[in-house]
Amino acid sequence: MLCFVLALKSKAVAQDWQRVSQLFEATLRSAYQQTDADFQIIAVCHEIPTLTATYDQRLEMIQADFPPPPDATDRQPTMQDKWNKIAVGLVRAGALNSDFVMIMDADDLVSRHLAAYANTHKAENGWIFTRGYRYQYGSRWISVDDRFNCGTNAIVNGRLIRFPTSVDAKEIAKCVVLTHGHTAIAHHLAALNTPLRPLPFAGAVYVCAHGDNWTDFSDRHSWHGIRYALGRLRRLRPLTRRLRQDFAMEPGE
Repeated sequence: MLCFVLALKSKAVAQDWQRVSQLFEATLRSAYQQTDADFQIIAVCHEIPTLTATYDQRLEMIQADFPPPPDATDRQPTMQDKWNKIAVGLVRAGALNSDFVMIMDADDLVSRHLAAYANTHKAENGWIFTRGYRYQYGSRWISVDDRFNCGTNAIVNGRLIRFPTSVDAKEIAKCVVLTHGHTAIAHHLAALNTPLRPLPFAGAVYVCAHGDNWTDFSDRHSWHGIRYALGRLRRLRPLTRRLRQDFAMEPGE
């Protein structure tokens, strides 16, 4: 079983809670439409948003029992809140004996083929997403990204994770995906001689520029000169029906 773990930011620190809720449900929809039914979604949040679709027991919402960060503009406590929620989700994923775990940002989208691929390759250590897409919220265009790197970029075999049994600091310190985030997990596992393979297809869409990203990455990297701008134009593709189906994208998302 492939288990998706998500952390949803609190209404208290959201710039636009309705938009956060809509993005979250788009993320749920993309994970939920897997072609292989053997998956689980664990979402940890302070407030459970109103969802427009109906989901079965493969979606589990867990409400955090700790306070939200006090200030939306302070990056450190906001990111700490995210990882605290992911820790709660990983405790549950471990209790479910998940074969694989994928940490997802609650505004990104994933391919519908992930569960099927993971569930037919259970001996693998997991996969790092080297290819994906970058999508500006609301656009009719999408950008190919061959150096994909965002919070939704790896699937890790459960035998490598060392699932925490609680959110105690000692338990968290033993957990590979909590001590090595998405920018370091592939290097760390390779150093342990348990490398992640590149996923052989585009696995996710990084949705940016909607005003409620966990970080300000899209704003800081929006302009790198003429060469960068021309490169971005070369990577642009129309948002086709096939892409919408693969990542469960609705018009306007």
